[in-house]
Amino acid sequence: MRLSSKMQFGLLAAGVLLVGWGAWRHVRQGRELAEVEAQVRAAEQESESRRSVLGAAEERNRDVVEAERRAGNERLVALMRERAAATRSASESAAQTRTFGNALASVLDSPDQQKVEKNYMRDQMRANLDLFFKITKLSPEKTEQYLDLEIDNKRRDSDRMAALLRGSMPVADALSQRDEDRRQQESRRREILGPEGTAFLDSVADGMRNDSAKRLVGAIQQNMGGAPLSQEQSDKLQGLIKVEISAQSPDNTDLFRPPAEWTQIVSDRQQDVVRGAAEFLTPAQMETFKWLVAQDLEQRQQQWAQQRKALGIKNGAQN
Repeated sequence: MRLSSKMQFGLLAAGVLLVGWGAWRHVRQGRELAEVEAQVRAAEQESESRRSVLGAAEERNRDVVEAERRAGNERLVALMRERAAATRSASESAAQTRTFGNALASVLDSPDQQKVEKNYMRDQMRANLDLFFKITKLSPEKTEQYLDLEIDNKRRDSDRMAALLRGSMPVADALSQRDEDRRQQESRRREILGPEGTAFLDSVADGMRNDSAKRLVGAIQQNMGGAPLSQEQSDKLQGLIKVEISAQSPDNTDLFRPPAEWTQIVSDRQQDVVRGAAEFLTPAQMETFKWLVAQDLEQRQQQWAQQRKALGIKNGAQN
């Protein structure tokens, strides 16, 4: 088999590992989380029911002034007591929903779960990266070191997530720890792989970013209507989007950012692309492009909110 063919297989294997990681992790933990998810759904239903009670009480409470005038203090006191009881009920329901985070954290922290996860990760990585290890000519010792590095990184991610779900680690500390872990992991990975292996891995990541940017430009072109992009414009826009993709490094830690902060970060990166595109797009193209960017931000916000809800993170919650 030619080296180019081997590299293509290696790209595919590494791409599968990077892109499909979330999928196999979800499947593996599905059994452990099924009961937790059932609990949170029940809690949400109960919460909706109790919120309706609270809403009804608040509706009646808007008539407090008139009620006091007509019926005196006895009626007012009765309304206040009713509203207080409904408020307590809604608070208790919210507390039940928050227990989802603790339950999920317990799954992540479980010694048995961690042992199964470690063994599964090693087997999966060894199978998916076998050709990659051969192409980069890693020795058996270096191969084990590489696997240990990746597994340790995933363990630290899980520990950080468990701490955030429990509220025992501030979001700012978690983000700082994550960024430092990434720097150290990248340095160690390059040390293990050496120049040839590092160059190959970089080419994998670069190829994936190119493909993503190309697909996005294709989607933009389909919405340009009577003002399509020229090939030169497409190439320039693809380069801008690729840089924006390269700057992204989100993970589950970012789900715990305050909504306004997360939105600002995403919006700032998008506007960098918009400003760059203004140099070579026509006014008509820019109008369409800005509309597409706004739609993209809205979709990202919806997806982000859904992911937060799935983890039991309340909007506005901040550690």
